[in-house]
Amino acid sequence: MSKVIFWLIVVFGILFALRLINTAKARRHDRDARSRDPATPPKVEATVRCARCGVFLPKDDARFGPNGITCGDPSCNKGR
Repeated sequence: MSKVIFWLIVVFGILFALRLINTAKARRHDRDARSRDPATPPKVEATVRCARCGVFLPKDDARFGPNGITCGDPSCNKGR
């Protein structure tokens, strides 16, 4: 019984050591990546409002029609 406990402790010790090594590598990788690439601002897209349902969507996804700008969803404001 003592041999089983000994081997369990050895296995868990090895797993714990591997976990510590992987965590250190991940931190080092994150730190290196942050120092290499300066933070770029996120891309800002113009948004428009659907004339039927009032949802805001990117201008590239909007559909322009005779009734104004719509989102193109078939169920858009079905009740009206």
